Formats: sequence, structure tokens, C-alpha cells
Amino acid sequence: MSKAFLSTVDLRKKVSPVISIYGDHGKFDLTRIIWELIPGFDVVVSTPQTQEELFAEAYDSALVFVIVDEASDENLEIAEKLSEISGVVADVVAITKEPDIRKRLHILSSKYDAIYNLEILNVQEFASIFHHKLKKGIMRLNARLQEDEYYAFLGFLSVSADAFIVFDQQKRIFYVSPHYIKLYPQSREQFTRGVAVQKVFEAIAGEMGVGQHDPRYQAALNFWSSLEGQFEFRLDNGTHLRMTAVELPRGQGTIVSTTNITTYKNQEQALAYQQAQLEKALVAEQEASMLQKQFISMVSHEFRTPLAIVDGNAQIIERLGKCMAEDEMKIRLRTIRSAVSRTVNMMEAVLSSNLLKTGKLDLNIESFDILELVDQLCEEQANLARGHKITKEVHLTSSDVSMDKKFLTIILTNLLSNAVKFTDSEKGKIHLKLSCTPYSLIISVTDNGVGIPKEEIRDVFQRFYRASTSSGIPGSGVGLCLVQELVHLHKGRIDVESEMGQGTTFTMTFPQDFSLEVDVVNL
Repeated sequence: MSKAFLSTVDLRKKVSPVISIYGDHGKFDLTRIIWELIPGFDVVVSTPQTQEELFAEAYDSALVFVIVDEASDENLEIAEKLSEISGVVADVVAITKEPDIRKRLHILSSKYDAIYNLEILNVQEFASIFHHKLKKGIMRLNARLQEDEYYAFLGFLSVSADAFIVFDQQKRIFYVSPHYIKLYPQSREQFTRGVAVQKVFEAIAGEMGVGQHDPRYQAALNFWSSLEGQFEFRLDNGTHLRMTAVELPRGQGTIVSTTNITTYKNQEQALAYQQAQLEKALVAEQEASMLQKQFISMVSHEFRTPLAIVDGNAQIIERLGKCMAEDEMKIRLRTIRSAVSRTVNMMEAVLSSNLLKTGKLDLNIESFDILELVDQLCEEQANLARGHKITKEVHLTSSDVSMDKKFLTIILTNLLSNAVKFTDSEKGKIHLKLSCTPYSLIISVTDNGVGIPKEEIRDVFQRFYRASTSSGIPGSGVGLCLVQELVHLHKGRIDVESEMGQGTTFTMTFPQDFSLEVDVVNL
């Protein structure tokens, strides 16, 4: 190999080179001599007792010494057997005391790399010969180990599901895995060692049909030019590829892996869709829960007013019934029946609408005489609050309107009852005004009560909010919030003007004709 290659993972067991000595049973004291010659070398001296042990460790040996007593010794076969073991790179040296030249040549011809007698071991120059052979053996062993790592690395790449291409320090191809060639079969001629990364990119871009005017081209070019980080690419056929560049240790190059992540992307999109659906369902559930809570607040609040009318008139009849004039008794009873009728109508509306399931308010537009409704509501409040003076002012071209009568009843009842509640029972003055423009119906309710601080006016329509001037006055803070919702449902607008100690005016503006789709709220 012209260039050493080290993989990013530890592919082999790290061991020191071995000097194997076989057959030294104390006769030559070879082991002691070798130990005296190896200071400064990171090696291990081993004395296997059987040929099987020797053959097993020979793969990691840098030098092998074998004691051969004579030309007929069974150890003559060891060199040939070691030469047949793939991967053994050590010189196999025979050590003998045989003085006969012919017999020594016979030993050497049995595929030993060298043969030394006893006298040489004790000669000073033998140390140089030994060190030379040991260094050469260590070098061959390291080269063989690197080659093993290289082929092990190639083996790992060949069985990997991903496609790999390895570039050297100059960003030229060092290795291309078979999977990469299968991924880009038309570019196989470019996938040869030494080809520059720019040509690789151009070949791949051409095979994928990505030209310079394609928005994906520049992003892919940036990745291949830098060989850093990660890049995801979607082919026209829907395939998603992820390319990842990882720098090899000590700047030896870069490995680029390409993974088909189409299944992962499809699953990711499916999960994202499911999550969006779940989030949508959760929002809808939360909204429904909130609406139902609002509905419960509204129902409990609105049933209270007609029940209060019934209770108030019933108490008056109970106290003054014996001395009450027949006409007044009839009026009281008629008021009670009207309040009961309103309660029944509200119950029927609730039970027959989506309110019970969703809490969502829906308009039920009908034509009716608004003056009759206003007279009825003002009379009810006057009967409950005899000390208050309730007046009306009307400037209408026609008293017929098209609105949700039940919701308008709730709106006006809340505003009138609030006006009564927050004004003095003896000096209280409440004024209801009806007027119109060519496009709008305007209704205002004015009182001379305690008023609202200016800094609190913007908060009065918040659910459960009560102004500081309402201290000691019964209430839940639901009414005005409901009033605003019902006004907005009619595409209307409600405004507030108030002065402390002088009173408050609520003004509502509704579109005259809903078919015109006039949104007064945004005017």
C-alpha cells in the first residue's frame, strides 16, 4: 500500500510484537540471551511448550527461534508449517549445535530463513544481527496489522446498508463501497481511486438530473466542496437521501456515508400529521370545555333575573295581598307569569339547541317589535325597583327589527338590572334611548349611579371582573362579559362612558340589515 490507512474504530486486539522461542528447554539458555538483547524494544518474549501453542501465537510474532538438535530433528518441519499459515511474517531462525556443514545446509533448506550455531550467540556482533532482524520483523508485523485493519474495514463497509465513499487529504477518492456504485450506477467510471471530489459531485448531480439552475444544486455543491456536516436531499422520485461527512483521525481524509431515509421521512411526516391532528383535537376540546363553562355561567346568571322577578312580586303579594287593589294584583300576577314564561322559553331554547352540547352561541334571527320588548323589560325592572325612575327615549323610523329576540332580552335585562343595582334606590334615574341611522340601530342605557374609575373601564367586560365601586353590591362579574359576546355575535359594538359619582352609559350599535354583512365592531 502506498498510504497507511487507519480506521476510526479499534478493529484488532492491541498486543506487543512477540519473540517466540521454541525448544529451549534449558540446554542453550537462548531465552536468557534474548532477554539481554531486547532492552528498549516493546516486545514480549514467549516460550511455547508445544507446536500448537507456537502456531497459535506466530501470527503476532516478529521473530521465531526454533532449537534444532540435528538434521533429523522433528523441529525441521516447523519452518515449513509456519510458512503455510496465512499472515505469518516473522523470520524463522534455526538455532543448532550441529557442526557438520552438510547437515547445517539440510536444516537451512527446510525453509528456515537463517541458521545460527551456539558460538554465534555469544559473539558481540550477533546483537546487531538480532536487532536488524527484530526491527524488520516489527515493521512487517505492523504493515500486516494495518493491512488486516484495511481489509476488515472494507469488509465492514461491504456488509453495511449505507453507501460509503472515502476521500484522502487532497479530497480525492481513496475507496468507494459497492453500495455506492449500486446507488449511482451511471457514475461508476468516476468512482476510481484518485478522482477529485469535484468530478464526483458533477457525476452524481448529472445522474440525479440536478442542474445548476436547480435550487438543490448549490446546497449540494456546498456540502461536497467542504465535506463537512450533514446534508439531506430529496430526489424527484420521492427518495430522501442523507449524506454525512466524518473526518478521519489525524487528518487522513474524510468518509462520506449516504443513507436512504425515505421510510424515516415518511414516518416523520405521518407522525407530524398525527401530532397536528391531536393538537387540533386538543384545542377543540379545550375550546369546547371553555365554551361549556361559559354557557353554564350564562345560564345560571340569566335564570336568576326572571326568578328574582317572580320572587319579588310574590313577596309583595304576600305582604300586601289583602289590601292590594285588584288591578295591581292582576299586574303583579301578569308579571310573574311573564317571568315564568321567559324562564320556560329559555329552558326550551337551551334544550333544543347546540348550547347544551358545545356551549357555542348561535343566532336565531326573527322579526319583532323592539318597543314592545323594551316596554316589557322596563316595566319588569320598575316593578322590582319602585324607587328608581326608568325613562325611555325613542327616535326610530320603524320599531320592527330583525335580531335574536332572546339574546337582545338578555342584553337589555343585564344592562337595566345593573343600572338599577348601581344607583341609589331613592334618587336613581335610568334612561334607555333608541335611535337609528340608515345602517345602524343604536341602543344606550344611562344611569346616575356610582360610576366606574377610568382606569378600570377597559376591564369591565372581562369575565368575573368587578369594578372597585361594586364593593358590597351582589354580583358575579359574568353579566357584562356575556353582554359583549352577544353584541359581537350580532356584529355589533358596545362602548362605555363613565364618571365617578355621576353615572355610566353603555351604548350598543347594531347593523340594521344582517344581509349586508356590516361588521360594526370593526368600524
